Amino acid sequence: MTASAPNRRGRPADPVARAERQAQILDAAHACFLRRGFHATTTAEISAEAGISIAGLYQYFENKEALVLALVEKDLELGIALIDRLRDAEDFLFVVEQVLGALATDPIIESMARLRVEIVAEASRSPAVAEMLVASDVRMTAALTHVIASAQARGQIDPNVDPEEVALAVSCLCDGIYGRLCLPNAARGPFVAASLAMIRRTIAPDSAR
Repeated sequence: MTASAPNRRGRPADPVARAERQAQILDAAHACFLRRGFHATTTAEISAEAGISIAGLYQYFENKEALVLALVEKDLELGIALIDRLRDAEDFLFVVEQVLGALATDPIIESMARLRVEIVAEASRSPAVAEMLVASDVRMTAALTHVIASAQARGQIDPNVDPEEVALAVSCLCDGIYGRLCLPNAARGPFVAASLAMIRRTIAPDSAR
């Protein structure tokens, strides 16, 4: 995905500087893909957005597909960060409400949601992107399943539900919210509220319903 030789011409020798430049290129690719779509965007546009030469861009990413793969990793990191907010939560359902609310209001998440639509479309054409997207979803589901099982052990979730089934259902709901984020002027609040109500009815212990 990225160049492996640390001393290639045009790349900063300092690891921190290299990481910052890589993040700069990914941010530029993100912005360009949102403006013009994956196929309409050129590497020249991405390099101009990043403020580097095309040759400099290729020091980090060999092609646009490599950029997409790196953005899938970034999307996974964001998802795991949201799931981490649920770990050891004293009120699991309250934190779930906060996380779902963030999906509908956080501009960073909204931007990633719009980009995810582009990535999913590209996955239908690129086996490499499809493979990585599936692997990312598997990791997300596993992380969410673990968090749900932990909350279940703490008595915050109905002991009769299957954690993995709940994780898959929540993932589908989040995908639906992501889709709504891509629609201009869509009513996001009611959709999030309905999703939360469904989750609460499904997994809350009897005492919390």
